[in-house]
Amino acid sequence: MYSNKIMEEFLNPKNYGVIRGASAVGKVSSDEGGEIIKIYISVENGRISEAQFQTFGGVVAIALTSFATAYLTSKTLSEAERITPSDILRLSGPVPEDKNYIATLVVSAIRKAVSNFNNKNSSDD
Repeated sequence: MYSNKIMEEFLNPKNYGVIRGASAVGKVSSDEGGEIIKIYISVENGRISEAQFQTFGGVVAIALTSFATAYLTSKTLSEAERITPSDILRLSGPVPEDKNYIATLVVSAIRKAVSNFNNKNSSDD
């Protein structure tokens, strides 16, 4: 049902966990499948120096979030904002069609993390 690449990432996810003192967090949930995705980022000099995740969900949700956090590391905030669901699916390879929406969830969590960082660090002057 799932590709070897998806299963390998699910069984050995990269960047799973919480960044204590993260620069920002993006959290999304899905009414469709019940997934909850949290992406933590640390930002140094305008670049994402570290990204970790916690995901409540199935094989595809965990695998796609793992691929995404590895992809995020070393990107600028503006590059992170331009990541698309297609980018995530290119990283992972094919997923069952009824699970494609999860790539959109992952991207939403990334964008929320970036937005939260920008909001926390914008000047009021």
